[in-house]
Amino acid sequence: MLVTRNWIEKNYDRFNKELWDGKLPRIEFAISRSRNNWGFAYFKYDWKNDTIIPEKIAISNYYDSPENVKIQTLLHEMIHIADYTFHPEHFIRNRHKVSAREYNAHGYWFIKEAKRISEAPGYKISTKVTKEESKCSRLSEKSVELNNRKADKALVCAVTGDNGVIFYFKTDVYKVNIVKDTINRLHWYRFNNVKNVKFYRFNDPKLAEIRSCGKNIRGWYTDRMGLMNYLKNIKATEVRF
Repeated sequence: MLVTRNWIEKNYDRFNKELWDGKLPRIEFAISRSRNNWGFAYFKYDWKNDTIIPEKIAISNYYDSPENVKIQTLLHEMIHIADYTFHPEHFIRNRHKVSAREYNAHGYWFIKEAKRISEAPGYKISTKVTKEESKCSRLSEKSVELNNRKADKALVCAVTGDNGVIFYFKTDVYKVNIVKDTINRLHWYRFNNVKNVKFYRFNDPKLAEIRSCGKNIRGWYTDRMGLMNYLKNIKATEVRF
């Protein structure tokens, strides 16, 4: 199933009463399309009182999952909201955000609360997405459509230096001009001057999912033979802009 804001709100209110005696605050609800974060709980900082205020829960519809998986994701995020509500000192102390080394949001407190909640409604709340949850989930139709569109617009850019060293990275058609400006302003420590810049369309779904470079570039160094082998593997063809 895919969730709606109404579904999130309805189940938030339900579990708030059943599991937290209605003590969790009213917050906002949102739908995301995050591939990595199946759910996320947000808070904002209250400068006046040097504390935090639980703000929102977002549930991703990137995957179409059984309802119990969506509920387990919601309950996971509600534990974070409970943590924000009852223990703001876990996250903010003396006007400074607490580091992950000082407090693990999925550590002892989370695990203890997850165990308590898992016993009540019969759900299994974990610190991260389980193999079982992944196995019974599939890409939503919208995600498939967006991924296909992303793949159609994806590019590999190869920057060749005057000494033959090549740097290549993933971008897309929307960032071509930005990429060209970025290449011109960068200092290339592996070569003195840029000899040429080429763009390639390719056929590699996993590469297409990688975030496209624009103002900031991250990629890989290689030589001519290494690039040619790589382009062959991803079935790339040169395009001009």
